Amino acid sequence: MLGLFPGVRVMAGVVVLTPTDQAVQQDPNEERKRKRKEYSAKYRRAAKEDAARVVELEAKGLGLLTEAEEAELAELQPRVAQRKQQKNERNAKYRRVGKEDAARVVELEAKGLGQLTEEEKKELAELQPRVAQRKQKKKEENAKFPG
Repeated sequence: MLGLFPGVRVMAGVVVLTPTDQAVQQDPNEERKRKRKEYSAKYRRAAKEDAARVVELEAKGLGLLTEAEEAELAELQPRVAQRKQQKNERNAKYRRVGKEDAARVVELEAKGLGQLTEEEKKELAELQPRVAQRKQKKKEENAKFPG
């Protein structure tokens, strides 16, 4: 027999929690994480819809738009442009940090393990897996989309 609350089942008079609800009870941050994930998905979906609508309205042509569509386009274009700019900045920062990390690893490895200070050894140990992971990710992406 099903219970009145989602994620709760009543079987033979005993309340049984589903795995999702058990996780929420075990980790109080789980609910916050779930809500944040839902919010992020909603935000990304809205951003994609805005961008698609701008493309649709621009394809229609300025002379063929109604006043309402022109107003909608005027409202959406700056938002879409701002999101695109922010995304480009984030991507540039990600690439820059990756290049800096790789350069630092090469610099430290060239110095030789025997000549590194404890701090430099620690830095190298921290950077090497990160650089290797980025290399592997790039290799996989290049394999997916050759050319």
